[in-house]
Amino acid sequence: MLRLILIFCLLIQSSYLVFAEGADLTGTWESKYQFGPVEEVMTANIQQVGGNLLGSFSVQPSSGDKYSGIIFGTVEGDKIKANYLTVRANGEKDPQVAITFADCHTVDQNTLEGTYYVQDSDMNAISGPFKATRM
Repeated sequence: MLRLILIFCLLIQSSYLVFAEGADLTGTWESKYQFGPVEEVMTANIQQVGGNLLGSFSVQPSSGDKYSGIIFGTVEGDKIKANYLTVRANGEKDPQVAITFADCHTVDQNTLEGTYYVQDSDMNAISGPFKATRM
């Protein structure tokens, strides 16, 4: 099932043939944000090819277990749209799948700002602002 989701997401991603105008987000980025009552620190390793983004991330919450996943998205000028996919073990229940969408823009070559939107397989949803800096 997860493989089908990943293939579907990659097919959708490949339909975007938008190329960035001078922006190159390739590198390691760090962001801190409030995820409900918990502060989280995310480290993302991103590769940009043309107007497409692909990468991985790991998150260390102020409480709870570390988790990680994949990133895919698009860049058009200073606008970035990124999707994050995480699958976490959830005790004896089915794994919990969370999809995060980030809508952001470049402030400068080393700073991104925007809003994240999260929905998980338990139908929990949350959103909020974030700022990321290139490390």
